[in-house]
Amino acid sequence: MLPREAGGQRCKRRSDHRFRVPARVAPHPRLWRARHSETHGADCESVPRPDRRAAAVGTLVAPCMLAMTDLPLAVNPDHTAPAVGARRRARWRDWMLNLMAAGVGLGVALGLGELAVRWLAPQELIVKRPDIWRAVDTLGWVHWPDLNTTINTGDRTVRLITDRDGFRVGAAGRVEGKKRILLLGDSFMEAVQVEYEQSLAGLLETRLAARFKEPVAVRNTGVGGWDPPQYLLEARRELERERFDLALVSVYLGNDVVQHSVQHYPPRAPAEVHELHLPRSFSYGELIDGVLYPINDFLEVRSQLYVFCKTRLDVLLRQLGLTAAYFPDDLLRQEAASPRWAVTAQILSDIKDVARARGVRTLFVLVPSPAQVDSAEFLRDLKGFRIDPAAVDIAQPDRLLTAAMKAHELDLVDVFPEFQRAEQAGARLYGAVSRHLSPAGHALLEQVLEPLVVARLATPGRRPLTDRP
Repeated sequence: MLPREAGGQRCKRRSDHRFRVPARVAPHPRLWRARHSETHGADCESVPRPDRRAAAVGTLVAPCMLAMTDLPLAVNPDHTAPAVGARRRARWRDWMLNLMAAGVGLGVALGLGELAVRWLAPQELIVKRPDIWRAVDTLGWVHWPDLNTTINTGDRTVRLITDRDGFRVGAAGRVEGKKRILLLGDSFMEAVQVEYEQSLAGLLETRLAARFKEPVAVRNTGVGGWDPPQYLLEARRELERERFDLALVSVYLGNDVVQHSVQHYPPRAPAEVHELHLPRSFSYGELIDGVLYPINDFLEVRSQLYVFCKTRLDVLLRQLGLTAAYFPDDLLRQEAASPRWAVTAQILSDIKDVARARGVRTLFVLVPSPAQVDSAEFLRDLKGFRIDPAAVDIAQPDRLLTAAMKAHELDLVDVFPEFQRAEQAGARLYGAVSRHLSPAGHALLEQVLEPLVVARLATPGRRPLTDRP
């Protein structure tokens, strides 16, 4: 039994009250008496407000027991567990209903947004066709021969046709002629962003035939993802198989200035296929590769709303590292002393030597990147990749690579000035989604090259240094 203390009385019903309440946490005296009268009736004596000075005297009471002193009813453990379980089930049911309602609302909103974009601002869906390339030894990957399919890299759907050698041709098929041009390059010459007839190869075939009054064959060996070492390997292979009058080599200044010479490429796909999987580690890169990239690959071929939002959020995606876009390293001033200029020039010189051994002249064309020509693209790159403008020199690739190539006495043309003037005049030389040459870009490139190509085709090449096998 608890001792009687000053300022307080014990309750007569000891089975209900076995402790006292400290004075410093006791409620107002009137509320105290009212609660105890309702709970215990007349059996409980009136309880005056405890004396605060006696608060430190007596038995300490746990906070949880203190909270139960005002319960009007006794707690029955047998009835409490079912009630708690029912409340928990009700809370889970409410959560699930709320989530379902939110999911339905979000789905309806996205559906309406998709319809609105398709109606008001139609977007080009990506059409990925990994089946148009095949893995081969030495070169790494090439086109499948005898293709006739369609592809869309973001700007438009185009038809892709290849001949028996896997070279891209027009709807009329492979052109045969006495005059032949070997075209070497990467995705800028592959040109799957435009129809073949709008590409440099197609335009040259059409306009040179009008110039010479006879068919001129252009063997377009361009393959997306290739580098100058692969141009050299392809030149060796094709110059042994067929006679050519000119080798036209495209050097894209966005990624063709390489730091190493490669003699052999193992068979592989031209681009990585991203499959959805759980991240193997708690890293940002693994989250992107295992989750975000597969989701992107799924949506960009199906949702115009996704393509629309992705295009508008381009700068933010670059800042977060969630885009395949990149800033060309060779534009950075810190790369001025890099060996890449000399290495690339040496590879191109080897192409010249291989062609000259077959009596074939060579002409190299330097194709600028969008960041060099398009001021809006340049500013997006600086903001998206957080690059200091003082660290960039947009004319550096042309200046340094030209100097290195001149040391090898290479015949070259740099179209950067013509592209810059056309862009300033309002021409759209690059695609809006896939930043490759647009039809206008290919037309300008052909316009610059046509008189140079005509002059070299009209002048016989040197006599072959070796007999053809």
